[in-house]
Amino acid sequence: MDQSTHDPRRPAAGWPFISRATDPMKRLILIGILAAVVMVALHAVSQVIDFKLLNLSRALNADKRDSVFGLASLFAQVAVAAASVWRGRVTERHRPAWFALGALVAALVLVRGLTSFNATALAVPLVGVFGLLCWLTWRDPRAARTVVWAGFVLMAASLLLHKVGLAADASTASDFTWGYQITGIVKHGAELAGWMLLATAVLAGAIGHEAPAGRADRVIASAELESVAG
Repeated sequence: MDQSTHDPRRPAAGWPFISRATDPMKRLILIGILAAVVMVALHAVSQVIDFKLLNLSRALNADKRDSVFGLASLFAQVAVAAASVWRGRVTERHRPAWFALGALVAALVLVRGLTSFNATALAVPLVGVFGLLCWLTWRDPRAARTVVWAGFVLMAASLLLHKVGLAADASTASDFTWGYQITGIVKHGAELAGWMLLATAVLAGAIGHEAPAGRADRVIASAELESVAG
């Protein structure tokens, strides 16, 4: 066979560590983690550039909710709401709860987008989101549940840094210090990555539940073909 001919059974080249993940759920998780890492790295670099060269411009200053990465974090939260609603549409188990989770996260998007961030006020509904998502994904494959918990840890760290430290909401520390900027990068980066990972986990869990059924269907179809051929 011509060596240049692409064999569809072989993983695509380009991203070997993703291509080797033949399980669709694990591939989605790897892509989601990679996307989160890239976005956090871009956020950190842009914040440093903004601090050193642009004197905290509104477009790149993540403390502003209408900045580039402030909006990216909002869109990641919207993705969690959309993924929850989608999962409610494609699954029969706990369907109303998935819709409720999507509605709750969407409501928090509106609150976050239209009001000043208040970690104390948002703590209770966010705990509700975490608890509901933990319950809904309890039977998901382990890899997907691990991503859920990783998202929880990052979100909890972000909430904590909104309350304590140099970049806390009530802090009187100057924005023009490296301590403040590094703390802010961690705070906003953890929030962005947390929402991205939660959206990834919701989608991956759904795919993980569908995969065994899909493999079973292929086995049955193969057995039927063999019986006909015989």
